[in-house]
Amino acid sequence: MKHAAAVTLAIALTAGLWAQEEASRQSHVSITAGDLEVVIADNAEYEGHRAWYNGVAYLSHKAQPGNHFWRRVAGMNFEHIWDGEKWWEPAEVLFEPRSSEVVLHQLNETSVQLHMPPSNLHWLESWTTYTVAAPHYIDMDFFCIPRRDTFDRGYIGLFWASYINTTDEDEKTIYYIGSHKDSRKRQWVSWKTAAHSTNGTVRYQEDIRDISFNPEHRRMLYTTFADSAYAYPFYYGRRGEMVHIIMFESAPGAIRFSHSPTSGAPVRPGTNPAWDWQYIIHDYEVGHSYGYTARLVYKPWVGRQDVIDEYESWSGRKVTLTD
Repeated sequence: MKHAAAVTLAIALTAGLWAQEEASRQSHVSITAGDLEVVIADNAEYEGHRAWYNGVAYLSHKAQPGNHFWRRVAGMNFEHIWDGEKWWEPAEVLFEPRSSEVVLHQLNETSVQLHMPPSNLHWLESWTTYTVAAPHYIDMDFFCIPRRDTFDRGYIGLFWASYINTTDEDEKTIYYIGSHKDSRKRQWVSWKTAAHSTNGTVRYQEDIRDISFNPEHRRMLYTTFADSAYAYPFYYGRRGEMVHIIMFESAPGAIRFSHSPTSGAPVRPGTNPAWDWQYIIHDYEVGHSYGYTARLVYKPWVGRQDVIDEYESWSGRKVTLTD
């Protein structure tokens, strides 16, 4: 499996890198491959980029120059670690992956690893490797190890955000193949939530395991649910002449989609959307590793069949729709 091999490689690389962390510390790396220009960043601030926004700080394509992600923030940003219980904690804990230490290492000309030592509250250690591949791909491999038994409701919830550089209401929607409530028909579903943290999560159609929350838990994208489900772990959105496709390989049902029309702001003109996802780990064990892989495709829009072709080529799975 792709992830198992990546975990072994990442552990081996990290063992050698730990000793070099202080000597080789850098906050961001620029990579050019194929049609893409990409900047990967840790949580540090630098000119034109805000602190706390680890991940892909800049993504540009030759066909549409300029940042695909909202100015000064990021895409594929590791934003939340949650357990459904610690809802009262301050921003530094609510945004634990952003406020915790993250160390950046450039592995080669096209790959960067972000290592988060055990995080500030939950003691979750993680490694995220981004690899930019021609002509228009960013491959992401994530794995984590819970170092202490700190997740109060028996599961680990993780969340990533991508803040899209558009305020056009017609460009805020994302699309996936799935079914509406009480239907098993597989079809394209368009999803644009009405407000932040309103119907903010789409689950896999075979995901039958619920996660619990403290009744007083604040309302979040991951605590509210849509009335549809996805059939395949990928979705796309469009901006200008480009398409943004994100696809996943994980344990069935571990990935959930999320969407915000305003990136957390109140509903008003001039806001930008967030195209997000979650990773849920049930029945975790301290010291065990867990993870998934993802691919972001950023290219000129061709059509829905091209989106399906990209997923089938990467995953090896066949996509079928119901007539």
